[in-house]
Amino acid sequence: MADLDQDGVVTAEELAAHDTHLKFKTQKHIAVGSFVFMLILTTFFCTPLISEARLVALGGLVSTMYIALAGIVGAYMGMTAWMSKK
Repeated sequence: MADLDQDGVVTAEELAAHDTHLKFKTQKHIAVGSFVFMLILTTFFCTPLISEARLVALGGLVSTMYIALAGIVGAYMGMTAWMSKK
């Protein structure tokens, strides 16, 4: 997998490029997962499955979680845009 030029020898540069690719792929999965979780949580809170009193009680926790998840998504998008201009 890391042998990019298919010569049968994995060089340090090929290994570094492969590791970088895996890192970016993992970061993308984390950002997409955070966004999907925010969508699912919002949809769940808009259904009658959870009472309004419980929503009020969980308000602080949920708002902090949304800020953290949005920070993950925003940081990924910002760094991706910044790195594409480098």
